[in-house]
Amino acid sequence: MRKIFEAIRRVQQARADREVLARLDVRTLRDIGLDSQNAYLAEREEVQRQRRLLCLAAEHLGIY
Repeated sequence: MRKIFEAIRRVQQARADREVLARLDVRTLRDIGLDSQNAYLAEREEVQRQRRLLCLAAEHLGIY
């Protein structure tokens, strides 16, 4: 039973970590050194970030 609880906790923590990372904006990414110098790549990353947020919201609601 303890192993099941730990596995569930790890899954929940991983989901929480993904949500936090997905919500980082361009300025924060630049501050921590993850911002791309290429404008095209930065724009593509922003679109992917927004898509991930939608997927996380849908997953949270049980739609996805």
